[in-house]
Amino acid sequence: MLWPALKHYTSKIREFDDLQSLGTLGFRGEALSSLCALSDLVVITRHELSECGTKIIYDRNGKIVEQTPLARGKGTTVTLTKLFSTLPVRRKELMKNLKKEFNKMCQMLYAYCLVSKSVKFTCTNTLSSGSKNTVVATDGKDTIRDNIINVFGSKQISSLIDVTLVPPTEEILTEFGIKQFLDEPLPFDLEFLISSVIHGSGRSANDRQFYYINSRPCEPSKIMKLVNEVYKSYNSHQYPFVYLNISTKSIFVDVNITPDKRQVFLENEKLLLAAIKSSLLAVCKQFPSTYKLQNLNLSVFTPADKGVKRSLTDSSIKQGSITERFKKRSKTDESSEKSKVSIKDFAAKPKDKESVSNGIGFKVDKNILDESQEKLDELIEIACKLTKEEKNDDGDQSSNASDCIVDNIVVSLDQPVNGIQRRSKAFNITLDEIKKCKEIADHTSKESIKVKFRSEIKSEQNKSAEEELQKQISKSDFRDMVVIGQFNKGFIITKLNDDLFIIDQHATDEKYNYEQLQLNTVIDSQILVNPKPLELTAGNECLLIENLHVFKKHGFSFKIDEDAPCTKKVSLSAIPISRSFVFSKEDIIEMLYMLQVSSQSCVPSKLKKMFASRACRKSVMIGTDLSKTDMKKLIDHMGEIDQPWNCPHGRPTMRHLINLRLLDRNK
Repeated sequence: MLWPALKHYTSKIREFDDLQSLGTLGFRGEALSSLCALSDLVVITRHELSECGTKIIYDRNGKIVEQTPLARGKGTTVTLTKLFSTLPVRRKELMKNLKKEFNKMCQMLYAYCLVSKSVKFTCTNTLSSGSKNTVVATDGKDTIRDNIINVFGSKQISSLIDVTLVPPTEEILTEFGIKQFLDEPLPFDLEFLISSVIHGSGRSANDRQFYYINSRPCEPSKIMKLVNEVYKSYNSHQYPFVYLNISTKSIFVDVNITPDKRQVFLENEKLLLAAIKSSLLAVCKQFPSTYKLQNLNLSVFTPADKGVKRSLTDSSIKQGSITERFKKRSKTDESSEKSKVSIKDFAAKPKDKESVSNGIGFKVDKNILDESQEKLDELIEIACKLTKEEKNDDGDQSSNASDCIVDNIVVSLDQPVNGIQRRSKAFNITLDEIKKCKEIADHTSKESIKVKFRSEIKSEQNKSAEEELQKQISKSDFRDMVVIGQFNKGFIITKLNDDLFIIDQHATDEKYNYEQLQLNTVIDSQILVNPKPLELTAGNECLLIENLHVFKKHGFSFKIDEDAPCTKKVSLSAIPISRSFVFSKEDIIEMLYMLQVSSQSCVPSKLKKMFASRACRKSVMIGTDLSKTDMKKLIDHMGEIDQPWNCPHGRPTMRHLINLRLLDRNK
């Protein structure tokens, strides 16, 4: 043991073919060398034939700087201190995100604890008080189920089922593009445990999914996606616990893709995916399933007590000139069988018969279409006039009132205008010069119109429309918007510069109320008669104790027993209460997962649903008449919230209608 920390000194590769036969986790001989470059490395070791141990200190280049005899039992201890001390920026970043990185380390350690049979793991964390806290400990058992009990507790193992390898059917083979498959044994084997698909057996987060190739932890993205998709088809509201160890010949696997060896290339990958899907389906079909219901994508609604079925029929709706120009720019999707009731349906010519059903809708008679079309024409006409007035005001502020060009706009003045005299001035200019100037002006006008919004009001374009709004609209723009009027007692038409927008009055008010409730609501708690033991992992226990204030804010309280063994220190003593929602340990697990990812937003999904329900009930409803002051207040609120583009239930709050300059150019 003279120079084991030198680069490639312990490499197990002697020739190229060794890459296809090695079974060790590391083989390049770079681990100790890398640790020397990033930290202070000390190794204390003793061979069973040696009389005493040896303490070896290495420098940054992996060379021995000190070697002294030391009493110790047989074995090896590797000590790292001052991690990233050679890289000040990375060291600072590590200390800044220490808790998050600690939990990542625990998650990686869990993966090795589960897959390693007959190997004992013990990980402790020394607290600032000097006491040691056990993070994870295993007994060195020789079964995976025993390891899962050691790491995650007996409750986790009770919800798991074994998945046996089942050869794929011809239908599944065709799905994955496998045309021929000889009747031979599959070139791999699976050690596969997964949560039962019965609701309540899964988890609220995907934080306990472990994948291995030949007992090497990895992240095979296609396999991970497939497993979750199949599970979600039976239990749509939860994520599974997954332990999947794929055993195959080393020659069929290439782990030399990324430095951390987490990404792998597999031979016969499609066959493997087909076999995993076939095996999962075989075991999942034994259980009852739950499916996620699809919500109707409707833009117009009112309270549920007014719900009726509506049938709108009319074949003689006359189109005004403005609506005709609007139609040139806005194309309605007539091929869709699910009609979306929006401003476009009223502006464009309908089919001979159109039926819209909505359980929370309102009563509409056939005259509504004519009234809606007239209202739309009126709103767009007002917007066009406002645009012309703004252009005239900006064009020449020093001119007299009689110099303004008025295009069919009736102006009412308190004072007579007879005394105003018109300015006049003679210019010498030829007809050719006039034509040339007009061509230049027309060309400049066309070039100056920049189209910022290209997405149409269609459900399949919601994502692109939202991205355009986020890019082009800032929070301060909402204060500058001019309210044109209310459309159909459900939408607000606003104008910003030359662009016209339609805003859902209920959705935007609901989003504002939702964010206000999250900020200001104090959650009431119900104290439990008997505190409920949680049996969290050691890492989650530490995370919870360090973030007690976050849980208290959302109505959870805990009893901490510092003298209890690891994983048994925390008991639930109080839970948030609500008439419609019941909270449990799963909500705590979900919050812990959020804290691992980011501490910025840590609200469990049930609380979000509760806030969304309350916000919906207190918001302005469709069918409510609003004054201009009320409409402006709703628009201003949009500039005060973090994410104004969707309501809590996912409906869009705002969409772009048309650029008025394009409308003028098409006249």
